Amino acid sequence: MIDAIRGEIAHVGTDHVVIDTGSVSYRVDCPTETLRQCHDRQIDQVFVHLIVREDSIQLYGFASPEERELFRKLLGVGQVGPRLALQILSALPRRALIEAIAHNDVARLTAVKGIGTKTAQRILIDLRDKIGSIDPGPADVFLTDSEETALRALTSKALGFSAREARHAIEQFRGEEISTEELIRRALAILGQGR
Repeated sequence: MIDAIRGEIAHVGTDHVVIDTGSVSYRVDCPTETLRQCHDRQIDQVFVHLIVREDSIQLYGFASPEERELFRKLLGVGQVGPRLALQILSALPRRALIEAIAHNDVARLTAVKGIGTKTAQRILIDLRDKIGSIDPGPADVFLTDSEETALRALTSKALGFSAREARHAIEQFRGEEISTEELIRRALAILGQGR
């Protein structure tokens, strides 16, 4: 798996950059903000997401791991492929998109070419619970896979906690190397104190 590519920015196109690593030059499709930073030589590395298909191998690149994570979350939404996800991130940079999702802003999403009302609603529904409080810093606002599993367990009918309170409890243990089961157990201990 390729995590990032660092090298000389050999070319900046309208939707891609070419990065020369010495012996190999990579074409990487990027959102507008990443292209601008490459053009201004503010960065010499992009964090990549690799998609391998039967007839192609495609690299998508981002200025930060957080922007790449948002791209990956968009790919998890039905009807959103890599091209549309890239288009969304070009029209709505990371913070603007997070704000649109947090505020359930259908109009802001449908302003993006290629997104209709149904797709916008799907994005909002699928990503709403995966976004925490908006932070002006670069901290990752999305849950990890383990945290998402814990959130689903805590908000299930059997346990019945709200997504907001469950997420708040889960985030208390961010950065700790614990299993999903342990995360659920610890979150339950916090949630039980509030009831």
